[in-house]
This record gives sequence, C-alpha cells and structure tokens, in this order.
Amino acid sequence: MGNRSEAVGPRVPVPNAWWLCLLIGLAILPGLVLADQRLTAIVQGWRSPPVLMLMESVTRLGEGAVDIGIFLLVALSGWGRGERRLAIRGLAGAATVAGAGLLVRVLKNVACRGRPNGPAPGVFFTNFPCLPAPYAEASFPSGHATTAFAAAVLLACWYPRQGWVFLGLAGLVGLSRIVLGSHFPSDVLAGALLGSAVALAVHASVAAARRADGVPDARHE
Repeated sequence: MGNRSEAVGPRVPVPNAWWLCLLIGLAILPGLVLADQRLTAIVQGWRSPPVLMLMESVTRLGEGAVDIGIFLLVALSGWGRGERRLAIRGLAGAATVAGAGLLVRVLKNVACRGRPNGPAPGVFFTNFPCLPAPYAEASFPSGHATTAFAAAVLLACWYPRQGWVFLGLAGLVGLSRIVLGSHFPSDVLAGALLGSAVALAVHASVAAARRADGVPDARHE
C-alpha cells in the first residue's frame, strides 16, 4: 500500500511559467497555420550542405525509440547502482514519452495533413479518415517534436538548472523537421505543446516521475 501511494502521490502544482508558455503557444497556433507556407519557404532557404548534415543528425534526437531509450538507460543506471527511486523514475520517463507518442499518432490520423514534401502540402483532412495515415498525410502534429519536448520538459523538471540545454535540443529537433521539409512550423509547435503538456501532467500527477529537490536517490528503499 505504501509503495502504491509513493508511486502516485499527491499532485504538485505546475509552475505558472509553464502554463503561460502553453497558453501562448495555443494562441499562436492558428495564426501560424496561416503563415506556414511562407515561413517554411524562409526556413528552407537556410539549407546548405553543412546545415543539412547538422539537421539530419539532430533530428534523430526526436525519434521515439531514442527518447524512450534515454530514459531506459536512466532506469538501468538506477538499478545497477541500487538506486530504486532513480530506476522507477527512468521507467516513468520512458512511459511518458511512449504515451505522448501514442497520442500524436492518434492526432495524425485525425488531422490527415499533407506534408510540405507531399502531394497536398498543408491540406488538412486529406483523404479523411486516413487510417492509418500514410507518411505523406501525417504532418500534423510533428511526432519528433512531440517526443523530443516530452523528454526535454520532463528532464527540465528534474534538473531545472540544465533545463535550457534540454529545451534547446528539443527546439533544434523541431527546427530540423522544417529545414528537412518534413513538417510545417505549426506542426512542430503543435507537437511541442502536446509533448510538453503530457510531460507536465505526468510530472504533476505521478510521484514516481518526480525528483525530490535536494534529496539523493535512496538505495534499497
């Protein structure tokens, strides 16, 4: 019984700054959809061999398997060092990213939006219902941005001082999706909002997904 309450625990409030960022993002999203074509053309104007090489490397950080793998490594590290709390937190992180990935797959099958490099770029509800959505009609939201931001926000909640690093890398993943022609800016923003919201909800509601401030991960608990 004690283990169960420890895993679930009481809700903790989400800092107002996070909510403000989510609300601003939601407010911007409709206008960004209207500006997608023009902004995409501007961003893709930055393409050059060195930029493409960098973006092709960075974009891999948004692959669900990579992000889940990062948290599984945290879990394995915890178990290997006998730090049970760290191991459980790693598993909670992996489950959070996986859950965000499942949600974005559902939304892709509802939105059915054509990718920038597809036959119907930017068009929503292409061949609706598109179950399962083919690659060319799975633009909105960006799956890479969703999983990258789910991982980054959760890590930023655990390690606030390094948060700018995690969020910066997630932002680069999102930028890479536009530069590589796989997504529009609004796809990336929608994915970032979705992944962030999932991570914040899990962190607020599930004690196992939280890191106690100033308390080292206990051994043999």
